[in-house]
Amino acid sequence: MRRTHLALLSAASLLILPAVGNGQQAPQPGAKPPAQRAAPPLQATPVSAIPLGGRYLAARIGEQDHDYAAASDQADLALAMAPKDPELVSLAFRLRLFAGRFDQAVQLAPQVLALKPADGLAHLVLAVQSIKKGDYPAAEQQMGRIGGEIQLGPFREYVMAWLKAGEKDFAGARARLAKLKAAAGQSTGGPSLVIEGQIEEMAGDKAAAEARYRSAASLDKTGLRTIVAAAEGLRRLGKDDEARDLLKKYGEKYADAVVMDGLVGPNAPMPPAPSTAAGISDILFDMGGLLSADPRNQRTDLSLLFYQLAASLQPENDFAWLMIAGIYEQFQMVPKAIQSLSAIPARSPLYWQARLRTAALDAQEDKFDQAVSRLKELIAEKPDRIDAALTLADLLRSKEKYADAVEAYDTAIQRINHLEERHWTIFFGRGIVLERTRQWPKAEADMKKALELSPEQPHVLNYLGYSWVDQGLHLDEGMKMLKRATELRPDDGAITDSVGWAYYRLGQYDKAVEWLERAAEQKGDDPTIIEHLGDAYWHVGRKREARFQWERALNQNPDKDRISIIRDKLSSGLSASNDKPTVYEKAKQGG
Repeated sequence: MRRTHLALLSAASLLILPAVGNGQQAPQPGAKPPAQRAAPPLQATPVSAIPLGGRYLAARIGEQDHDYAAASDQADLALAMAPKDPELVSLAFRLRLFAGRFDQAVQLAPQVLALKPADGLAHLVLAVQSIKKGDYPAAEQQMGRIGGEIQLGPFREYVMAWLKAGEKDFAGARARLAKLKAAAGQSTGGPSLVIEGQIEEMAGDKAAAEARYRSAASLDKTGLRTIVAAAEGLRRLGKDDEARDLLKKYGEKYADAVVMDGLVGPNAPMPPAPSTAAGISDILFDMGGLLSADPRNQRTDLSLLFYQLAASLQPENDFAWLMIAGIYEQFQMVPKAIQSLSAIPARSPLYWQARLRTAALDAQEDKFDQAVSRLKELIAEKPDRIDAALTLADLLRSKEKYADAVEAYDTAIQRINHLEERHWTIFFGRGIVLERTRQWPKAEADMKKALELSPEQPHVLNYLGYSWVDQGLHLDEGMKMLKRATELRPDDGAITDSVGWAYYRLGQYDKAVEWLERAAEQKGDDPTIIEHLGDAYWHVGRKREARFQWERALNQNPDKDRISIIRDKLSSGLSASNDKPTVYEKAKQGG
């Protein structure tokens, strides 16, 4: 089967947050809160006594579906019916945060703390609110009340350093940072040096700040946030040419990911001065990032919560908005993803990426023509870039508009000045759509080019090897490719299927059955694999099982051009007329 679809500290330093409101067995409204709750206790109202059960259930379902805005609306309606119910207070507070309704969540934080005085999340929310107001001593007190359920680890010290800086206690801020440096064995990474530089800049020590920014950029040459923050600091300190050069070099090296025009152009605005709010927003963003990357965290919504807090504290945090959009896209909440991307300003190095993703998301919203139009505008706007053309090519391929996709891939490839290993995906993508448009010689050439650039790519080995064997071409070499692909991806059902189908095309049906049964175990919902298994069963005399597999394949949404063939097999069995290569007949292609 040849088809394929194309930090600040160690995560170990941040223990997992408790699964607030976790579980499908959450207590119903009216359940007694923990015994240690503060007096006077809130009075629970049994569900049976008031008509709020439906609202509560709708809120919980919305939460499970990640539709936090709708869930928050329902929780608020339920809370209005029973404003003193402990479970509803907790649920409404949590959902307001997940929905990005920070100011509304702040209103409920005191009630949450009346239920549970040590609730770390409520204290964190009130601390963020105090920071937004510029009341740094109050924020420091709230941070000190956060208990063990939120394991902030070293992040607490960074937050406290920023709060000391906000209070203009720069000696205290430096002491906090020195404590962190001592704990790390005197080693300091680029992001930490940026923080030191920003606090020194706030303190008025320009020489110290300048030295920290330069060191940060030197130590973390691949980190976009570090480079941007260091360059912005240097600009503020009057080192405009040095800052622009730093950004320009990064933009040229990582041109596929960022566009620095808004930062290096002649009319680029002076970046804002460092602030406690912006610094702590970055810390909250890092916490979200570590939670997202930590394999122990099974709940993406916890990451979303910290990204939301970061964006609430600093609405200009474009990195937070990009991550929020990515999570909403993962949750298939496309309008919310597009709304989040719209918050990224034109001066941001992420603005181009946001426009690309917005166009791609338009297609998911049944705005395909609008998406294509936007991408074509982006292609024309920057004739030296390949990413818009690639995005368009992949979009057209996903909609099975293969001829148009070929043209888009052609545009991308024509714009490549220096071929590198990473470009194998482009030739592979074009090879796929060329094969789908029955241009096998050209498709074969692109597959070979992809392997020339990156020889050990299992999906390319699988696709080319499968296509050869299926057409009866280069059988030995094709089988070697498929065997190598299975060594690289032994649990990939599509690749396992390819080996089984290769044995089938070679007439070794017993081996074919062995491999195809394994493929069906690995990927039993794939109609191509199931059809192949039925064909192999027929050849070894297991005809009743063959028909059962063909029936399964027919019920699993096979490609349109396979439906009539599978029905013919069910009606008449396997015959010369329906037992043909699944790529296409080589006699008609001269491959």
